[in-house]
This record gives sequence, C-alpha cells and structure tokens, in this order.
Amino acid sequence: MYMKLEFLLWILFVFLIYSFIGWLVEVLFILIKEKRFVNRGITNGPMCTLYGFIVVILMLTLKDVENTFIVFGASMIYSTVIQYLTGKILAFLNKKVWWDYSNKKYNLEGYICLNYSLLWGFFGTVIVKLINPLLFGLFNSFNIYIAGIVELTLFGLLLVDLFTSFVTLKKIKLHKIKEHDDNFSNWLFSSIKKRMENAYPTLKRKSIKEMILSEGMTIYHIFYLFIICAFIGAVVEIFFCRFTMHRWMSRSSIIFGQFSFVWGFAIVLITILFSRYKNKSTFSLFILGTILGGAYEYFCSVFTEVVYGTVFWDYSKIPFNLNGRINLLFCFFWGFATILVVRYVIPFLMDLINRIPKKLFKPLAIGIAIFLLLDLGVSEIAMRRYKHRLEGYPARNVVDKLCDEYATNDFMEKRYSNMKWVNK
Repeated sequence: MYMKLEFLLWILFVFLIYSFIGWLVEVLFILIKEKRFVNRGITNGPMCTLYGFIVVILMLTLKDVENTFIVFGASMIYSTVIQYLTGKILAFLNKKVWWDYSNKKYNLEGYICLNYSLLWGFFGTVIVKLINPLLFGLFNSFNIYIAGIVELTLFGLLLVDLFTSFVTLKKIKLHKIKEHDDNFSNWLFSSIKKRMENAYPTLKRKSIKEMILSEGMTIYHIFYLFIICAFIGAVVEIFFCRFTMHRWMSRSSIIFGQFSFVWGFAIVLITILFSRYKNKSTFSLFILGTILGGAYEYFCSVFTEVVYGTVFWDYSKIPFNLNGRINLLFCFFWGFATILVVRYVIPFLMDLINRIPKKLFKPLAIGIAIFLLLDLGVSEIAMRRYKHRLEGYPARNVVDKLCDEYATNDFMEKRYSNMKWVNK
C-alpha cells in the first residue's frame, strides 16, 4: 500500500464521512437527552474531526488483523489513547476542560472512561469489519477527479473553520473577547465562543488548575527528552543487534546521526501518559506499558508501510507475533521499559536537562529541531529516490543526481539494514 492519489483520497473520504457521522451522532444524542440542538464540533460546520481521525487510524492500523477480538481490543486501546491525548492537548493549549467524565465510573482524570472505551471497541469493530468494505465500494463508484475536487474543497473549508476556531480559543484563553464590541472580528469570535461554551459547558465553568504534565515540565523539556531518548534508543538497538545477530547495523530513522524516532516518540508518550503516575504499582505500569507499547509499535510498523511502502522490522519468525509487526516478548520489554522510564529515566534526564544554562535552553532546542527537520527532509528525499531507482526510474533533476551519487543503493541498504519493501 503506497501513498498514491487514489489512496490519499480514500483516506480523506473516510475522514470527512466519519467526522460528519460523529457530529451527527453527538447532535442526536444531545437532542434526545436534553431536547435541544447543540453543535458539538470544535469547528462551526457539521464536523467532529476527532471521530474522523480515530476511524482513519483504526482503518489503517487494523487493515490486516483478522481476529475480531483483537480488532475489538485494539479499537478500544487506540481510540481511548487518542481521546485521552486530545483532551490533554486541548486542555494544555486552552487551560480549559472540554469534556468531563469525572462523574462516570472507571474514568481517568475525566478525559476517558470505561463505558465509552467499550463503545469505541464495539463500533470500531463494526466499522473496520463491516462498514468500511461497503464504503470502499461506494468510493470506487465515484469519478476520481470529481471526488478529489469535492473532497479537497471540503477539506479546505474545514481547515479555514479549524483556524477560526483555534484563534477563538486563543482569544478565550487570553480573555480578549468583548461581547458587545462593534468590531466585526470580535463579534464573530464572540459568536463562536458562545457556541463552543454551549456545546461544551465545562469550557465555561471548569478551568485546569493542576499540571497537565509533571511539575516543572514544559514543551522544551519534552523535546529534550525526545532527542536524548531517540539517541539512546538507537545506540541500545545497535549493541542489541551486535550481540544477538553478531553484526553492526544502523538503527537510525534518519541519515545523519543516530536517532531512533520510534524510541523518541515512545518516551514522549510514556511521559505524557504516565509521568504523573510514577507512584502507581509496578504491576499496573508493567501491564499498561506492555499493552500500549505493543499498540504503539504496531502502529509505527503500519505507518512506515503506508507512507513508504516498507517495513523496518519483521517478527514473523518469533513466537506469538501479530502479522510480524509485534510479538509478545518485545511487548513485555515495553512493559519493563515503562517502569524504568517512569521511575528512573525521566527523573534523571529531567535533572540533566535542567542543568542546561537558561540562556542556551531554548535556542539550543530550536537549533536541534531545525537540524532534525532538515535531516528528516534529506532522508525523505533519499528514501524516495532509492525507491525510484529500484523501480527503474532515471534521475530527472539535480536532486536525483545528488542522491544517486551520495545516497547510493549500497549506502541505503547499509543505513536501513532491516528495511523490506512491501508489495500490496
């Protein structure tokens, strides 16, 4: 499966359809429960983008999973984690609670609860197994160019709507909206503010007082944790391969330097999800780390296959594996890693990060981020050209020629030793 035009339009189609269906379900639920119409979307249009995003993730991640029980469990896990992270991010950006499940049993900070997680498991299974195959048939009946124009137009309008909504959120946070101002923009923002507070009453009455992350942790700390752990993860994997496979191999995600983004993002997620719960029982951390770590690694495998048409690891020969993407033994490793990271690694690295001089703290982070983005861009170009060479396409421009000279097939095969092309 590669990122071709038809496939991209199919993803966009699913996103738009389920964003609308999610909005419709929310509106009908409030209409039946409270006897009133409420636009429950973050946007002003009939869209609840969280639903569309979750379904796209479920569709891509679970496309090869045949076992219905695994699809159910995975739908619960992915949707719950996405909803939790979305609630956290919105609260972090706006310092307001968007939804609150504190009055429901088995909730976590009011962002998620067991009842809705079970519902997501059920509906995720129905969507992946039954509805999406029918929806794909409907999509294939459309003229691809007309469908593309319609979808891109709707998506463009949605982006404008989202931009307007988030500007309004920023104004709400800064208390800069004046209800009776004659200025048109303030009138517009005031109208959107009223709609949002009507749709999400907790926006008006409940502010976030507690820290979203651990005390003293900022976005810059998160970035430093990402880059340090991406480096450590790559080095650990290099030595692991040396002692288990008896050869040295690069485990980096990018061409320049040794940085494993899989490990970097994993530590960031562990930090966001667990840093405030380091005092939880070791067993609880192990179980959660095992389950969520496996789900994360499975998603990373699917992501690289969808975007690049490649997989960078294959566990097909290891017992108790799921489609070669994860296996039980390595899931246990994720569980142990979660305990170590939450209890020891994060506190140690936070102390180390806080020793960076204040004058260098932000500029250094920004400089490293720029380097990584450039490195990622070069790696992306080299990977695309490598794929095109294997398919027999000649160099068409100076960039292709530079890739052919420096990022040769031999270089790429050594840099990404375990990479396998997937033909689907």
